[in-house]
Amino acid sequence: MHHYSPQSKTLALLPKFTGFMSFLGSTFIFQDIIFQKKPIHRVYHRIMLGLSISDAIASVVNILSTWPIPAGTQWVYLASGTTGTCTAQGFFNELGNLATPLYNASLCVYYALVIRDGWSEDQIRKKAEPFMHTIPTVVAALIALLGLPFKLYNNSGWLCWFAEYPSNCKENGNCVRGEHSEIFRWVHYVIIWSAIAFVSVQMYSIYRKVREQEGFVAQQFDAETTRRGTKAKKVAVQAALFVGALYMTWFFTTVTRIYQNVTGHNEFALLVLMAIFFPLQGFFNALIYIRPRYLRCRSRNPGKSWRYWFYVALHRNGHPIHGTPTRGSSLPIENRRDMMADGRRRSSTASFYSTGNSKRRLSAGSNYSSDGEASCSVADTVNARADESEFRKNNKSKGEDALDAVTEDCDEDAPQVNESDDSADDDGTADDVEMTVAQEDRED
Repeated sequence: MHHYSPQSKTLALLPKFTGFMSFLGSTFIFQDIIFQKKPIHRVYHRIMLGLSISDAIASVVNILSTWPIPAGTQWVYLASGTTGTCTAQGFFNELGNLATPLYNASLCVYYALVIRDGWSEDQIRKKAEPFMHTIPTVVAALIALLGLPFKLYNNSGWLCWFAEYPSNCKENGNCVRGEHSEIFRWVHYVIIWSAIAFVSVQMYSIYRKVREQEGFVAQQFDAETTRRGTKAKKVAVQAALFVGALYMTWFFTTVTRIYQNVTGHNEFALLVLMAIFFPLQGFFNALIYIRPRYLRCRSRNPGKSWRYWFYVALHRNGHPIHGTPTRGSSLPIENRRDMMADGRRRSSTASFYSTGNSKRRLSAGSNYSSDGEASCSVADTVNARADESEFRKNNKSKGEDALDAVTEDCDEDAPQVNESDDSADDDGTADDVEMTVAQEDRED
C-alpha cells in the first residue's frame, strides 16, 4: 500500500474544488447566453460563449486532476488511469487552457474596437469577429494536436500535460515519451504571455481613450455626448475586470514556472496557490458577468440583503422574480399602465441605450429637460455640437450600436422596462405592454 504525503493529497484535491467552482461559473454563462439570448445576434455574447466553452473544458480537466494519471504512479494520490486517459486529459488540458486566454484577448479587442475606435456592430461582425474565433480555436487545437504524435502528454504533477516520461529522463537520455516536452512548454507560455501582454496594451489604450472622453465631456453640455462618455467608462470598467480575472488566473502559474526554471525545484506554497487560482477563471468570469445585474438589483432594492441581490442577479431581466411582465403577461391593465409610465420616466434619465430619443430631444427648436434637471438652451446645444464635430469625426459615432450592445450587460442603472430596445433581449416587453394597453383602451 502506497503512503502519500499531505502535500500530495493537497495538490490532488484542491483543483477538484476550485475546478468545480470554475465549471459552475462557465456553465452559468453558457446557459445564460444559450437560453436567454436566442438568437445570439451580438458579437459580445458570441465571444463570451466561446470563452465559457473553452474554460469549461479546462475546468473539467482540473476537476479530474490526478484521476487520469496511470495507476501506480509513484507519489501521485488518487492516480487511477492509464496512458490513454492521461493522453486524453493532456490534450483537453492544452486545448482549454490555451484557448481561454486567447479568447480573453479577443474580448479585449472587441472592447477596444467599441470604445477606442468607435466601430459599429456590423463592422466588428464582418471585419473582426471571424479572427476573434478562428485564432483561439485554431491555435489551441493545433498545439494540442501536435502533442499527440510526439507523445508529449504525461504526468506533470497533479494532472497530465507536456512532460517527459520517466521523470527526469533527459538527464540519462532514456526518455520513453515526451522527449520534446520542454520545447512545447515554452511555446505554450510564449503564447500565453504574449496574449497577456497584448491584453495589457489594449487595456491601456482603452484607459487613455476613456480619459480623453472624460476631458471632452467635462467641457460640453451635450446630453448625448455625456451619455456616450458614461457608457464608455462603465464598459471600460467591465473590460478591466475581465482582464483582472486573467491576471489572477495566470499570476501564480507564471511565478511558479519562473521559480522552477531559476531554482530547479518546486516550492509547495507556490504550487498550492497555483492549484487554487489557476482553475478559477470561469468562476471569476461569472462574477464579473453578473456584476451589472447585482449592482442594478442593489440600486432597486436598497433595503434588501446582499444574498437577495445576488440571488436576483442570477436571473435575467424579464424573469418573474424581477417583477417585469413577459410576453402574454396577465397583469391587470392598471399595473401595466403604471409600469409603462415608470418605464418612460426612468428611460429619460437612466437608460443608456435610448439614443434615438436623446437625439430627438436635442433637435433644433427644442430644449433638453427631464424630471426637473437643468436644461440646455438651443444656443448652448448648437455651440456644443459645433465644438463636438471634430471629436465626432475622430470617434465615429456610428459605433453607438456596438457600445449600446455591450452596455446592456454593463449598465447597473438600466430601467426594468426600456422605452426601446433593439436587441430584443427582454423579449420586447415594453412594446408588448404598450400595444396591449392601447388595444384595451380602444376596447374600453
